[in-house]
Amino acid sequence: MALKEELFNEIYAIDEANNAYMIEAALDHYTDIFSEWDPAPFKRRELDPDLQFYLESSADEIPRKYDLEVCFTLPPSTRDEAMEQEVRAGLRNSVDFKLYLLKKEIRLLNTRTARYVVAGLGTLLAARLVEPLDINIFTSVLTEGLFIGGWVFLWEAVSLFFFSNRDLYNRYRTYKRLRNSEVIFSEAA
Repeated sequence: MALKEELFNEIYAIDEANNAYMIEAALDHYTDIFSEWDPAPFKRRELDPDLQFYLESSADEIPRKYDLEVCFTLPPSTRDEAMEQEVRAGLRNSVDFKLYLLKKEIRLLNTRTARYVVAGLGTLLAARLVEPLDINIFTSVLTEGLFIGGWVFLWEAVSLFFFSNRDLYNRYRTYKRLRNSEVIFSEAA
């Protein structure tokens, strides 16, 4: 375990003041944080896709037991306190929007999972009810088809619940961590 912590200490700096791992990025301008294709004001602008991927993957790498800080370094004499407040608000709004979309996707996936469970159990019940009527080839094929269909519905529900939901919940927790992290600006030395 000590080797793993040494590796994280080599990759990510630790802020001694609050014992948080720092996700660091160098900027030329404040606008580098946001997508250059999005003309909206900072408060509603989409994050730069490369930065978003970097923040997300870094937050995934750092164990959840540690706090995070997002630290942006700017060239000397370019800091602007008012712009930094706007950028912080834009970052927070962008992460909040991602959280909203993930919640919505999780809700839809849970609804679909419940529908598959109901459809699977209903199909298996129908197969069980048709089974005693197994008097010819048609009813035999129908019964087997209903059993197979029921198990397929149930497997799909299990797959969605244990695999797809897990990925979404992990992304949701990652964005929650980013939402709760402090955003710091500093000048390059």
